Amino acid sequence: MTVHVDALDDTDGLRVRDAAEGEQFPLYADRAVDPTPASTAGFTMPVDTAVAVEARELRLPVFTNVIFWQDGEVLRRVESAEAADPLPQGTYEVDFSPPGAKVYVHVEDATVTPGFGSDHASIRTESPTRMVVGVRSHHERPAGTVTTTTDPRDLMRAVSTFGSGLKTQSPDRSWPTLRGHPPALQLGDELDVPEAVRAPETGVRIEVPPEYGAIYTVAPLAYYLGATVEQGTRPRVIADGRSYDLDADDLAGSVRSALEHAFTLDSVVRMAGVYPFRTATADRLEERIDLDYERLFGLSLAERTAEYMDIPRSVTEGLLDWHYTADVAADPAYAPALPHLVDELALVRSPPQESGRVDLTPSPNALQGADATDSALARSAAPAATEPNRFVVPADSGTPGHSWLADGHAVGAANPTVGSFRRGFEWPAGDGELDVHIVFNDARLRQGDTSLYDSHPFRETNVRVSHGLSTGELREALYEEVDFLHFVGHVTEDGMVCPDGALDTRTLARTGVTAFLLNGCRSYEQGRALLTAGSVGGIVTVDDVMDEAAETVGETVAALLGAGFPLYGILDVLDCAGVAADRYTILGDGTFAARQSQTGAVNLHALDTTEIPEETGAWPTTVHHYPYGLEGMGSIVSYSHTDTPADIYSASARETTLPETALDTFFDESGTLLLVDGEIHFTDDLSADRFR
Repeated sequence: MTVHVDALDDTDGLRVRDAAEGEQFPLYADRAVDPTPASTAGFTMPVDTAVAVEARELRLPVFTNVIFWQDGEVLRRVESAEAADPLPQGTYEVDFSPPGAKVYVHVEDATVTPGFGSDHASIRTESPTRMVVGVRSHHERPAGTVTTTTDPRDLMRAVSTFGSGLKTQSPDRSWPTLRGHPPALQLGDELDVPEAVRAPETGVRIEVPPEYGAIYTVAPLAYYLGATVEQGTRPRVIADGRSYDLDADDLAGSVRSALEHAFTLDSVVRMAGVYPFRTATADRLEERIDLDYERLFGLSLAERTAEYMDIPRSVTEGLLDWHYTADVAADPAYAPALPHLVDELALVRSPPQESGRVDLTPSPNALQGADATDSALARSAAPAATEPNRFVVPADSGTPGHSWLADGHAVGAANPTVGSFRRGFEWPAGDGELDVHIVFNDARLRQGDTSLYDSHPFRETNVRVSHGLSTGELREALYEEVDFLHFVGHVTEDGMVCPDGALDTRTLARTGVTAFLLNGCRSYEQGRALLTAGSVGGIVTVDDVMDEAAETVGETVAALLGAGFPLYGILDVLDCAGVAADRYTILGDGTFAARQSQTGAVNLHALDTTEIPEETGAWPTTVHHYPYGLEGMGSIVSYSHTDTPADIYSASARETTLPETALDTFFDESGTLLLVDGEIHFTDDLSADRFR
């Protein structure tokens, strides 16, 4: 069992620890509690463990929706104080979940009242009551491994098993928690499909020519539709006896359109299921078409897919924005990466699409306006390189996240390996503190605010700072088991600069570093060596960077990583802020995040103080979203400081307003970083008075 629940040491309440996910959070009570083991059988939804306590109130230190179940059906969903009326005396199951796990509270024969603040949610009863708290881990792994040969027909049968990872064939599979990981793939001498991951019988199939590129491209659609992939003369989807052609000349674009269309419709039609929650997406869809949700929900997957394909694409166009794209070479060597991309519902383009190649040189552009002879001004201790670095520039994907799995090194996209994806399953390794090691290896470089890593409200972070490590000491630091290593210093062609020379990470046979930021010039090759030595991912530079920009990047990465942002979201925020993000890129899995966001939905608020209407005083605000993992596409996101309605979580940027009266509270509780008029600001330094 990976989930443990025990009493808090320093205050009244419970501590929930998920060893598999490396997450923990408190559940505060109004009195001292003594949790005792309880049965998990009485819950509507599955739970891994349960404890009973006697209390009048349980409070979660984060804003979240509260959902009441009765007799296996949703009775009420409460998401604001205005709707927090007491429920009459009865027996209820309350979905009361923070980002790190699913938490259900069984309350018997009581009057229950939900409570809210901008930074908490609670349930309370009129008198002390026995409450049974059930917890389910979000942890997900492939249910089995399929072995395939390099024969495209075998690969088709292997990809056909991906739909076995779906936990339902209803529209509820648009919830990320009901989309399990597809089976893993490995190359071998013969096809082997374990019984546990046989292709589901949905009646949906996708036909494509037996070519690697076509098979890779349709893989995410095959997964979401639970479809088998079969040989055909032209690409098409066949469901319920009806055929729908995919564009052979733009297969990636056609697959993207079909997937977005089906997913968007599912995200609305699921209102007819056990979670009958309206969203802004449903409101916008109903302005375009009138659909019978209950009838559609009750159809088989094949029948529903056929009806979806008959609905014009214009009906769902632009309602949701996709979050991730992967360019994958049409080569069998990349087949084992497919399940990891598909698990994230990444769009696949195969063969890869690139807009060109670029030579990145350290001078004069990297040091423009500076005295290039002063090595303290830039993070390179070496003279200008004689040979430029040549990088691929992928074609615009229209998504904030992007991976490149092909020859060459890409800028503006993550560069993963199959090994880095697989190592992600081992992260996190436990339920302790997040270990961060910051290494400052040049006294002339500014240190920045190291406390930004420790910004999570209820997850502890152990931040260790070292200065001037020798080559031997840095080698030992790279051997140590550590969650995140942040190197601040110089990097040359010989390696990471130390007082006694340079350590070339290409000489390391292994590393214990899970993820990293190598904030020195041209650190790509040194980071690549860490990736192949055992890391999951990291951020590196592809060119020279100025000290001032590097310091801003370092502090921004620290704040966002501590707040739960995935790597691709961090780079997108840097780009939105106009920082020199074009000189940074991702190695490894772009969706890697060191921890769960405190609110579940990872987002960035961008405020505009130049366009405030005098009559309302409300600040125009854009909310950028970065779905990934179990808080991925299809969740519901709610907003506690604006009147913006709840909506389907996607990469859409939502335009809203923030009342001036709520500014100070918003600054106090929104996290560590905002964009104000296009510039990065840390909320500790902000107040409403500053902008009046």
